[in-house]
Amino acid sequence: MITDISGKITSIFPDDINTDDIIPAWTLQESTKRSFFAKYAFANYDKDFVNLNNKENNNIIVAGENFGCGSSREQAVYALQENGVKAIIAKSYPDIFFRNCLNNGLVLITMDDIIQFHKSDRLAINLEKKEIKINGRKKVGFKMDEEVAKTFILGGKIGRIRNHLSELLKKADRKKIDFVRTNIKSSKPKTIAEKIISDHLGYDASAGDKLEKLSIDILFFNEVIAPPALNDSLSNFSDIYAKNKKKFHVFDKKRVFLIPDHTVPSSSVAVSEGIDFMEKFAKNQGIKCYKEGDGIEHVVLIEDGQIVPGEIILGTDSHTDTSGALNTLAFGVGTTDASFALPTGYLYDFEVPKTIRVNLHGKLGKGTFSKDIILYLIGKLGVDGASRRIVEFGGPALSSLSMDARTTVANMAVEMGARTAIFECDKILKKYIDKRAKYPYKAYMPDRNCNYEKIINIDLSSLEPMVAFPHKPGNVTPVSKLDQYMRKSQKSKNVDFAGVNSLHITDAFLGACTNGRYEDFVVAAKVIKDRKVNPQVNFVVIPASRKVYNRLLKDGILTLFADAGANIESSNCGPCFGKHMGVVGAGAQMISSSNRNYIGRMGSREAKIFLASPVTVTAAAIAGKIVDPRIYL
Repeated sequence: MITDISGKITSIFPDDINTDDIIPAWTLQESTKRSFFAKYAFANYDKDFVNLNNKENNNIIVAGENFGCGSSREQAVYALQENGVKAIIAKSYPDIFFRNCLNNGLVLITMDDIIQFHKSDRLAINLEKKEIKINGRKKVGFKMDEEVAKTFILGGKIGRIRNHLSELLKKADRKKIDFVRTNIKSSKPKTIAEKIISDHLGYDASAGDKLEKLSIDILFFNEVIAPPALNDSLSNFSDIYAKNKKKFHVFDKKRVFLIPDHTVPSSSVAVSEGIDFMEKFAKNQGIKCYKEGDGIEHVVLIEDGQIVPGEIILGTDSHTDTSGALNTLAFGVGTTDASFALPTGYLYDFEVPKTIRVNLHGKLGKGTFSKDIILYLIGKLGVDGASRRIVEFGGPALSSLSMDARTTVANMAVEMGARTAIFECDKILKKYIDKRAKYPYKAYMPDRNCNYEKIINIDLSSLEPMVAFPHKPGNVTPVSKLDQYMRKSQKSKNVDFAGVNSLHITDAFLGACTNGRYEDFVVAAKVIKDRKVNPQVNFVVIPASRKVYNRLLKDGILTLFADAGANIESSNCGPCFGKHMGVVGAGAQMISSSNRNYIGRMGSREAKIFLASPVTVTAAAIAGKIVDPRIYL
């Protein structure tokens, strides 16, 4: 038990420090040992961090809003802990990072007033009294939920999970509540999320309710997180099975999936061995492990009908929210949450989020697409504007968006801090899902007059192509104001809003879980047909799944890209997180259809990444600079 933490403030960070800042993506698959990540902490952001922390045994970080935003990588927590970080004091944290820290016992304190803290201050933190003593003199209080404080004091929550698994194994029938047959009535109007959660619990639940556990329907892992998560689960729980005279087994072999997608074909021995381990585990457990090249996790499960309306889904990637396009609650989680859910089928310590409603009106004009909708919304709300919220999409213009378009919007909800996104169920979704659904499902709509935290109305007809400038998805401008925004960037003193001196590009990327689907290539093909990629641009093109690749090949669409001079690769996530298949060097300026443009996200920390729709990306690849794509349509 740890009630008192004493240490020195060794780092003070600004708002929106993301997990790519904390630990570079390329390191994630190189080891399952936590100590490995110590030397790479803040490698792209603060090269003095490791040396400063090595001088002290107990280090404390102070930061602004949204510390730890970005991906679900738990290695960010390991990198901090292995550098002796004992506590973080910040204005706010995104949900996934908070959960990862809670699971691992890295103490997070939320305080609005961080100006009172200075570098080199020595702090004495008491978790029971919820009090901080600064330099042995000044005392300041902080608020912390009692259960959260208790978990931090205990160093995590593994003991409670072990007890729950023991209870589950003693039951002859482990069947959960069938949400399809459940219909929990409520005296007050409900959002979609509140209805799905209530039906899974078997009782009425509302935003703000704190749940000890929530049953899930689908759990999937990529090869970045699977090796450590599977190892942790086997290590933490195999003895529980042995005591009950059983062998370790997953909670439902038909509903757990392993999907190597981030670094395939493999780029290192460590990655290859991780995938080998996944395949052996899958064979032993009788679960499905996809083949390298089958596609990106957020695409193949939808294609194969494993994602159906009303499900609660966990995936070891922050862009699991993509599946919200199918009227599901889909949450990205870290290594520990996934390792807990693997044998039990539950997400633990869950607070029902509040919901922000987005109503879509009008019709998208020429050259504008779903990527422009979500970039506009992120630009409007900011990268933490929907923090810990669910964003619910509907409205009269929903019927104008295809399923491919909806997945793009849902995919990037996490880039404005949202816990997840969810779409209403309509005729388009039902037609799509009825062709492929592997399970019975239940569609959900919100009640009239339900309690939204905020309602946002977007007139699609008013939008134009959007571009996000480096190094944040929230640095958004319409193409008509590119030059003005570039001049604005040159005056910026914010590291996350980099100065851009030219709109010329060296690289372009069309693909990723955001925009690597069939329709994305169809619209981009209209731009590239009978044209050539600019000789100064490396244009990497990656369909998001084998099925998409084969369909594009059959229809002759890939031929258009090949003839134009693009480099076409098999399905993977490589360029998006800077691992392989198009890593950029210093001085590069890339325009990408992916979802993040953090410092060092796609290679060198000196490179600058712009985000845009497939059509805008393709137009830039042809022009050699970022332009209004409508000139080619």
